[in-house]
Amino acid sequence: MAASPLQSVGLWRAWESAREGAIPLLMATAAWSIAAPQLRAPSAGRPLTPLELGVMLGSLAAVTSWAMARQWVILGRRKPLTPVLWGTAAGLIAVGLAGPFARMGFEGWCADTALGAVVRLSPLDGRGAGVACQVHSVPGNPYLMGTLVLPTWGGVLSLPLWLLVAASAALAATGLRDLRLWRTRVGSRLLADLELSPGAGSGAVVGPPAMGPGGVQACRNATLWGELCGQLYAAERVFAPGEWCVRCQQPFRASDRTLRLAVVSLFTVELDVLNGLERLDMQSWDPGSAAPSDPRLSGQERWVLLHDIVLPDVLTVAQAIALVIEGLGPLTGARDPRVAQAATLAVQRASRVACWFWAGRPVDRLTYARPTRDVVLGVGPDRLRDLLGESGEQVTLQLELGLMPVELRTAFCKRFLEPGRDDVVQNSKQDLWLPVGPLEPTKDDPGAWVPRVEGEALRTWLSLDRVRPAGVRGVSVPLAYTPHRSGAEVSVSTNVPPPPQGYDLVRMRLLAEDNEPDMRRTLGDSIAEWDWLEPEQLTLLRQQALVLVDPRVEGA
Repeated sequence: MAASPLQSVGLWRAWESAREGAIPLLMATAAWSIAAPQLRAPSAGRPLTPLELGVMLGSLAAVTSWAMARQWVILGRRKPLTPVLWGTAAGLIAVGLAGPFARMGFEGWCADTALGAVVRLSPLDGRGAGVACQVHSVPGNPYLMGTLVLPTWGGVLSLPLWLLVAASAALAATGLRDLRLWRTRVGSRLLADLELSPGAGSGAVVGPPAMGPGGVQACRNATLWGELCGQLYAAERVFAPGEWCVRCQQPFRASDRTLRLAVVSLFTVELDVLNGLERLDMQSWDPGSAAPSDPRLSGQERWVLLHDIVLPDVLTVAQAIALVIEGLGPLTGARDPRVAQAATLAVQRASRVACWFWAGRPVDRLTYARPTRDVVLGVGPDRLRDLLGESGEQVTLQLELGLMPVELRTAFCKRFLEPGRDDVVQNSKQDLWLPVGPLEPTKDDPGAWVPRVEGEALRTWLSLDRVRPAGVRGVSVPLAYTPHRSGAEVSVSTNVPPPPQGYDLVRMRLLAEDNEPDMRRTLGDSIAEWDWLEPEQLTLLRQQALVLVDPRVEGA
């Protein structure tokens, strides 16, 4: 995409206009190039009949007229008078010039022929004077007059043929001037770009007064093109009764619902630091028993609460992010170094077209990589009212910096070097941070990206050395996760080596009653089946957990 949508539209339209204008001219040139040798060539039998000549020249005039009319339409002259007049004139002029050039071509052939001479013929049948080529004659011998070779066309047209040519040119210019060779893709390409285009923030606010502390208001009218208007105005602006909105051209109606969003962002973008904190806070417990309470040994908050903002619910995600990031400017110089660092990182790296929304009160759990499972990914054109229902819960907007936490549930077997020491088998649960965006922000267009990751990249990132021999000691051997079920007996075997193909990581939803994975498998849950993770899959991955399972176990 170019630096702005207007530049993109200009480049695309220039290319399409050049193509739509050049190809008709090339087709007309090709048609005349094919017909010209036939018109100036000597006749093998008899010259062209008036009907044959009318069909050929009428077709050539029609192609020429169409090519000329298309140029005027491409230049914006869509009323029929100008393209039709110029197209008809171009067709008639081309046919009028074709006659002298056809005679000149025939005379040149005759002059190049041995013992040939051009002779003039008297008018016959009202067709006008013509020419012929006298070959194989002997000068001064009245008995060896030679042979007359006639041209295919003598270069003269009768009035009915002129009328036929003019009618063909006029009809072609009238009926084909708007005919495109290819359907335009400017609209669809622009729409695809605008769907993932950053918002303009306060630059989209229309009219005085300028956007102040009161924030913005937005129009909630339904437009004729099938979406909510969402045009921004300053909150202090007072509309006269019946005053029209500049975008939807209907009487302005302010959005009847606003959202107060708490804005949070990561305190750092260093993967090693974040994953080091998650290893400190990893939980381990005996298989078959319930998971213990979740102590936060690191005590480090992953998320920094930056500020609150009130927005109309008819805004798109891109508009909301633009207004949120504008409000971060003063915070880059805040006295609190954590707030200043988080605000600076958000301004430099945050996606302008995608963010996460948390529901509830997760601000009390900012030491967790995933403070809540009730989370949804918002992208560009999504409306806030479509993503966030009227539940009355607090809503948090998390800026997307290109790193996403995934809950990983596995088990492991510790085999100690001391021969008499028993092996230790335990379940484990930890969060793992994955890169889902660009590592470095682009200077020309910062933040114009949506979180996404390739399946092969994710499988490489999550590799757990799952094909380790069973007899090795002094290390932890990965095992399949054993879920806790109340009253169920759990048998854990540490003597069975992993299968040759290794264990499988499967996305599973967590049951509400005991926060344990639902071990029932469905198609598409295994990461071995993933090629690309789209926004919907990323949302599920954020809501659920990846569980290490043994493919040989029935139902796993």
